[in-house]
Amino acid sequence: MSSYCANQACPEESTKLNTNHLPTTMRAAVLRGPREMNVENVPVPQLAANEVLVKVEANGLCGSDVHCYTGERALEYPMVLGHEIAGHIVAVGENVSPERLGERVSVEPNFGCGECSLCARGLERICLRKQTIGITRWGGLAEYVAVPHDYAWSIPEEFALRDAATIEPTTVGVHAFSRAQAAPGETIAVIGCGGVGLLIVTIAVAQGNRVVVMEPNPARRAAALAAGAVQYSEARNADEARAFFEQEGAVAIFECAGIHATTQLVLDAAPPGTRIVLVGLAMEDVKFNPLRFVRQELEIRGTLIYEHPTDYPVTIGLIASGKLAPGATANEPEPLESAASLLEAMAAGKLNAKPIISLEE
Repeated sequence: MSSYCANQACPEESTKLNTNHLPTTMRAAVLRGPREMNVENVPVPQLAANEVLVKVEANGLCGSDVHCYTGERALEYPMVLGHEIAGHIVAVGENVSPERLGERVSVEPNFGCGECSLCARGLERICLRKQTIGITRWGGLAEYVAVPHDYAWSIPEEFALRDAATIEPTTVGVHAFSRAQAAPGETIAVIGCGGVGLLIVTIAVAQGNRVVVMEPNPARRAAALAAGAVQYSEARNADEARAFFEQEGAVAIFECAGIHATTQLVLDAAPPGTRIVLVGLAMEDVKFNPLRFVRQELEIRGTLIYEHPTDYPVTIGLIASGKLAPGATANEPEPLESAASLLEAMAAGKLNAKPIISLEE
């Protein structure tokens, strides 16, 4: 089996409909090793019976892509990154209704095996055999991508390009926000207002919550305040942070920076009765006092991506209603040829807004 077929359905194993009008090759930003990304001509993916072929309109870039690009996260090469995908269905497998042809869709890029006990409990997002478009199979930094049909969500043609390309990370925020169980009118605190942190600010405001933030980067802090946060803190230690959270009446704190220092700070500074939601991916061990957590009824909740099939429709509905415009957190789209340079800039911490790759002709 070729390395290409290792990441896609091979022609002899595939069935497809309505593909006579399609090209046999496509442009893709192919990653052949850490930081070795170039735009190449590669075969258009072949479809399995339950898949659809999406002509990619736009693909957002995020921190996960950076970790894959730099080699911090192990991949099978060659790989095409990209999991924040919007586009149109141009071909369908034999088990998919041809009526879906032409649909504009947002791609839900993570799907479980469907057979294990976690999947049976509705926990596909933490399935140990989970597949991820753009990480375990070829993704959206290409003109076409193959997707299981029930993970391609119909979206209105009226959605702006940047809104369509940011549905996936917004859904991460929607799921994370739900983990806090914060009632409308209650105050939440967000530590770290990068991509997902800023989206959580936006989502919380849209849901009627009061939001305060901790963010040392002036540009990101300004973006959070512009998105509806009402107060910020420059706390330098746990005592100052605790005083800020207590003064503002925070019932939940979202750690979105994903570094050891801020994770330790939230564990030390959370006031009694607070729900701590860990969104960031800090990798180092932290410490906490179990007695304090028991006596003060503190809660720690992890959150990973989103719940299928419930969270995507919530996000799409919020955007359709006008309550959310997540594309406001993104930069103007750039061409596929800019993917590598944008990932380098992200790795160097030089971008304050989400990059979008446009594949529109």
